[in-house]
Amino acid sequence: MPDQPVVNSVCTSPSAVGEVARKPFAVAGDLRTLTSLRFFAAFWVFLFHLSLRIELADGWVLSVIRNGARAVDFFFILSGFVILHVYGDQIAAHRFSIRRFMVKRLARIYPLHLTLLLVFALLAWAGARPAEGLWASLLLLHSFATTDGLVLNGPSWTISAEMFAYLLFALAGPRLRGLLPLCLAFGVSAVLAHLLAVALGASAFLHLTWDFGALRIVPLFLLGMILRLIAPHVSGAVSAVLFVLGLAMLFGLTCDATAGYPVLLAFAMLILGGAGLSSRRACPTNSALLVYLGEISYAIYMVHLLLIWVCLDFLPKLGIPVPSWPLVTLALLLVSSASYHLLEKPARRWIVRRFA
Repeated sequence: MPDQPVVNSVCTSPSAVGEVARKPFAVAGDLRTLTSLRFFAAFWVFLFHLSLRIELADGWVLSVIRNGARAVDFFFILSGFVILHVYGDQIAAHRFSIRRFMVKRLARIYPLHLTLLLVFALLAWAGARPAEGLWASLLLLHSFATTDGLVLNGPSWTISAEMFAYLLFALAGPRLRGLLPLCLAFGVSAVLAHLLAVALGASAFLHLTWDFGALRIVPLFLLGMILRLIAPHVSGAVSAVLFVLGLAMLFGLTCDATAGYPVLLAFAMLILGGAGLSSRRACPTNSALLVYLGEISYAIYMVHLLLIWVCLDFLPKLGIPVPSWPLVTLALLLVSSASYHLLEKPARRWIVRRFA
C-alpha cells in the first residue's frame, strides 16, 4: 500500500477517455479524501490483526474488523488509480521514463521495508521470531509462492505485489491508455486470477497472498486505472452520492463473515466518490489531520505487526502488563509518524536525487 495520493498533478488528458464523455470535470490534483481513506484502510488491517490476538465481543463490529484483509484490495485498486493520475499526462505527452518511474517507486516503498526486514531478521536470529523467507523478502519475491506462508513481516507480501504491478505498468501502461483496452485487460486478468485461486483451493483471488498474490493485484490495479479514466466524467453531486452509497454498501457487505467480490464495487464507488470530493475543502475527509494520518498510513501498515508483537508478546516477558488497545493504537501512530519523518521521507529524497 505504498502509493501516496497527495500529489501535484494535472488531470489525465481527456483524449484518453473521449469515448466516455465529451466534457470532463476536473479531478483534484491533491486527492485529499483518498489520502484520508488510506488511513482508515491501514487502521482496518491493524484492527484485523489485533483481533486475532485479543478477545472482542461478538457482533457486527467484530465481523467488520475480521474482514480487514479486504483493505488490501482497496489499496491495490487505489494504487492503479493514483499511478495513472500521476503519470497519465506524462504517458500522453511521451515524456514517461521507465527508469525514473521505477526508481521513484522503489524509493517510496523499499527503505521502510528493508528497515523492518532487518529488525525481523534480528528477531529471528535471536530466536524470537520465525526466520524463513529472508531472501525472498529482500528481493521482493514473496508474493510469487516462493515461501511456504507469510514470512517475517507478513504484510510486506503486498509490497512484492505492488512492485510487480509497477513493472507491468512501466512496460505496458503506455499501450493501455484507452478505456476499452483496460477493460479487456481487466476482464482477462480477473478470470485468470480467479481460475488460479480456485485451482489453489481458494474461493476467490481476493484470498491470494504469498501464494501468487502478485497475480491478485493485476486486475485490481487495472480496475483502479479504469476508475481514473472515468473519474473526470463524474460530477461533484454524483461523487457525493457514490461515496455515501459505497460506504453503506461496504458496511453492509463486511457485516457478513466473509466479504467476496461484491466488495470491489463498494471500493470502486468510494474511490470515484472520494476523487470528486477531494476538491471540496469543507468535506471532513479533507481535514488536515485525516490527510496527515493518510500520509503516514504506509508506516502504519508496515509497522503494526511488529508493534503488536512487542506489546502483546515482548513486554509481558519483561514483567510489563499488556497495554490496552487504545495505548497500542497511540503507540502505533507515534511510531508511524516518527518513521515517516525520520526514515521514509529522507530516504526517498536521497534515492530520487541520487538515482532519478
